[in-house]
Order: sequence, then structure tokens, then C-alpha cells
Amino acid sequence: MSLRFPPTAPLPVPPPAPRGPRSQGASHEEPPPRIPHADQRLIRVAAVLGLVGFVASAVVLFNVDPMSSAAVSIGAAFLFGATTSLLVAPVLLVESYRRHPGQWRGRRRRALRRSVLIGGLVMGYVAFRVLGIGNVTGLAMAALILVIAEVALSRSDEGSV
Repeated sequence: MSLRFPPTAPLPVPPPAPRGPRSQGASHEEPPPRIPHADQRLIRVAAVLGLVGFVASAVVLFNVDPMSSAAVSIGAAFLFGATTSLLVAPVLLVESYRRHPGQWRGRRRRALRRSVLIGGLVMGYVAFRVLGIGNVTGLAMAALILVIAEVALSRSDEGSV
């Protein structure tokens, strides 16, 4: 060991970070509130029905010629729209509860309304495209109208800010 460079003292250990106030004798941090059981069931049912609709949509896509009749094309468009709505609803519900834990009022209604609007947009666009009267500009205008309608409906909900 060299005397030219004396050994350094050990680095000081910083004190532990202060904790916030504990809730009346609780020895641990409370987890965030869970999703209500009815909404958990709704999420599972909508996801399973969406997957069944996805399989049915694939069968329709590969086995039915939508140009054969208008009724078949409208039925296929309805199936695609319903499938989209059922697949989007669980995602919107889970994301809503993740972003705002503990605030249950209006979550289910708002998520289902938004998923139905998205499914209706898909259904209308597919139906108009198959019938030969739809285009991307019409889709953009319909999407803009739906966004404005959703903003207006969300603002009119009770407790929305």
C-alpha cells in the first residue's frame, strides 16, 4: 500500500427517503382499486364474442362473394362492424380503468358507446365500399362527425369535467 495516496474513507450512506403519511395503522401501501366484477365479466364476454366474431368474419371473407347480392354485402359489413365493436370494447374499458383508478361512474357506458360508434363507422364504410358509393373522404368526414358527437356526449355526462 502506498503512503502517497492514503486510503479513502467509506462513502456515507444516505438516509432512507421519507415516506408519506400512512393510512391509520396500515403496514403496507394499499393497492389501487380493482375493476368491479360486473365490468370484469363484461370485458371477458366481449373479448370472447369479439374473437368468435373474428373467426366468423374470416369465414365470411373467404367463403362468401359480397358482390353477389346487396343483402350479403350488408350482412358482411354488419358482421365486420359488430366484430370491431366487440374487440374494441374490452380494450377501452381496461384502458379507462387503468388511467382513472377508483372512478367508476360512467366508465362502462362511455366505453361501450365509443366501441359502438367505432363499430358503426367500420360497418358503414365497409357497406358503402362494397356497394361502390364510399370513399376515404367520406370515411374521414364520418369519423370527424363521430368524434364531435362523442365529445358532446362525454361533456354532457354527469360528473365529467
